[in-house]
Amino acid sequence: YGLGTAINNDEGIQRINLMKMREQPMSIALGSFSVIKNHIIANANEMFEIKEILKDGSTCIAPYTPGSLNDKIAKDGKIGFRIPNHEYLKNVVKQNKNIRELRKKKNSETIIRNQKGITNGKEFIVKDNVFDPYSLILILSEFDIPINQSKEFNIVDAGKSRIIEIKNLGTQTIKTPYGNKQGYTLSPVKNGQPVLKNKGDMEVSYVPINDTLVPAKILIKLGSGVIELRLKKIRE
Repeated sequence: YGLGTAINNDEGIQRINLMKMREQPMSIALGSFSVIKNHIIANANEMFEIKEILKDGSTCIAPYTPGSLNDKIAKDGKIGFRIPNHEYLKNVVKQNKNIRELRKKKNSETIIRNQKGITNGKEFIVKDNVFDPYSLILILSEFDIPINQSKEFNIVDAGKSRIIEIKNLGTQTIKTPYGNKQGYTLSPVKNGQPVLKNKGDMEVSYVPINDTLVPAKILIKLGSGVIELRLKKIRE
């Protein structure tokens, strides 16, 4: 059996320790070493050794930059990580989409295995550290993007792998059920231009609530009008 949680989920880590009746370091399961490579402290020779260790699914323990990963699962400035060599875990990345546009309904299923993606039988190449564009909304607050600057992300959506650029548009006051909060707004762009269909635009505003940055407002601007989604409540 195996128990797991997100690397930044302190509550999940605590629950696993309670169920196992112990508290000790945990290893990170990776799809690709590139996900944490920049956080690991190692020279060129050590990096080569790390990659060799990871090839057969073994766990590697190495020094890392303090604070860059979750210190709660590390010990003595070192953290463990592995790339699971198991067929089930290789197929665990799965994307299902059921989208209705006007009277048309579109269904798609995407399975990602290593650097190969399959959507409804069609194969394509997937780059390292890839994201689903919709789930990206929930974790964008974890990335440091300075105001008026942008960061590129690899995304997969309905059988297509591409690069999307997320720009920080600046700060603003957002009205939420928990009071007015000062937050910042991110928007997807490409060469400085909107990336949605029909030159549409989307803005996602994040605010701090209970010491956590959450998406409090999503604004979708289309040729036929504007859709505004607002945070209603947070479930513990």
